[in-house]
Amino acid sequence: MDLERLRRLAGQDICIDFNEGVLILDFGKSIFKFVTDLDKRECYSKIMDVVDDTPDIKVVLSFADPDCLNEEAYDEYLRTICGIDIDLKDLGNSWGIKENVKRRRQLCFHRYTIERRVASKKIFIDGLRGTIVTPFFGETLSGDLRYATPDMRFSLIHKKYGLPPSGALAFFLPRYVGQGRAVDLMLTTDYIDAEQAMELGLINGIISSEDFVSECVKLAQKVSGISLSTLQFTKFLSMPFQEELDDYFEAEESLIVYAK
Repeated sequence: MDLERLRRLAGQDICIDFNEGVLILDFGKSIFKFVTDLDKRECYSKIMDVVDDTPDIKVVLSFADPDCLNEEAYDEYLRTICGIDIDLKDLGNSWGIKENVKRRRQLCFHRYTIERRVASKKIFIDGLRGTIVTPFFGETLSGDLRYATPDMRFSLIHKKYGLPPSGALAFFLPRYVGQGRAVDLMLTTDYIDAEQAMELGLINGIISSEDFVSECVKLAQKVSGISLSTLQFTKFLSMPFQEELDDYFEAEESLIVYAK
């Protein structure tokens, strides 16, 4: 496997390593750069092309810094892409989303990332630390396995801004907890902590912060030790909803991007 090629593609934004069939992607604090920057998105696309075309890669394990997906980072991100002095408490009604190119790029980025993960024959594992806001909560549910630190929590912060649950959260969450429970969580819950997430089946394990990365790598290597055919068949049979997902994103786009 051409690890150096992947590192050249990633530049300084993603730290990349490879170990026993596991490609490790550490986004650090740069994750929001990939949301609206077209050059960085193209970089991510090329990395995914290499991943899908490399038989030696069986598992993709992703991390991000604990503070880069929390409410403060999301609030700063929203203020940046608004570009004007706007009331963040009612973005759903006051934000000209149709005209806001960066907002449209954000929605397209989550759609692209989710569709690539779902369609790929690789197993995607996410290592979750700190607070994870709504769009990335939805996105992580598109993966295959998730491990979290004890202080991890999902933040359903979209309600604060008058926004819908983006990141396909409304598509994936009912598949884990059922329709009624999912709606209840999205409307009435502010946070889902690691223990509750474990009880709901939203994560697959809780690992101490001190050993988090190394233990996640060990678990990923255990998965990569399974035969390639078993991994691919399991992934294919457990993701039978790709056409439904396409329909969901089309509906989301019609409701959000073209809303008046």
